[in-house]
This record gives sequence, structure tokens and C-alpha cells, in this order.
Amino acid sequence: MRQRIRKAAAVMTGALLIGFVGSPAAHAEGHKTSYIKNWTQFTESSRWTDRNTDSVKTKVKLSGCGTDSDFRFATLTLYKDISWGRDKKVKSITHKCGTYTWGDVPQGKYYFTLDGFGGGGRFWAKKVVISW
Repeated sequence: MRQRIRKAAAVMTGALLIGFVGSPAAHAEGHKTSYIKNWTQFTESSRWTDRNTDSVKTKVKLSGCGTDSDFRFATLTLYKDISWGRDKKVKSITHKCGTYTWGDVPQGKYYFTLDGFGGGGRFWAKKVVISW
């Protein structure tokens, strides 16, 4: 009887472990880290493909922002890359620095542009994290 109880306990523990270890982590479908150095107005980022296999919002987080003068803000615009046509503007967002969030966008290829910034003629961000 005691051996049966131990065996049942071992099976239950194993099942629980498989449930925890085997379950997928809740995180973004993809991300990449980079930096911005000496960008001027309307410079484009690299592209990424969002397969929209999750419900994670598309975000760009900038840190260590500055310009060659008195930095005040940066405006980023997200675009959906259209192969045979004009790219589709998703939305423009203005912040001092920090996280720019566009929401859960449909499947497609995306990029952002630096549409403007306050102060100076060149913009930089020491760290850029794009997640989708």
C-alpha cells in the first residue's frame, strides 16, 4: 500500500513538473536591440517581420536619447512595408524618450522612421529595443 502511494505521488510530481517546464513562456514573438547614431529627420530603421502569432504590442524603447543641441522630444512613426505600393502609416508618437507603443498590429513587415525631434540637427539613442 505504501509503495502504491509513493508511486502515485511520483507520477503526480512528474506530471506537475512537465506541466510547468513544458508550458510556453509568455513573451514577445520577436525583438532586437540596436542603437541610433547621428540620425537626421526621416531616417528609417531596419525592417522586421511580425507574424502576429501572439497578442504582444509592437514597441520601440529608446534610452540615452540626445541631439547635438538641446534635446526635447522625438517623433517616431511606424509603417507597414507594402511590397508593391505605398507603405501604410500606422501611427506617429512623440515622447521625450522612453517607450513608443503602437498596439498589436496585423501580420506584416514593419519599420519606423524618425519624423522629427526637438533640438539640433542629429539625433541619437544609446539603446533601442524593438519588440513585436
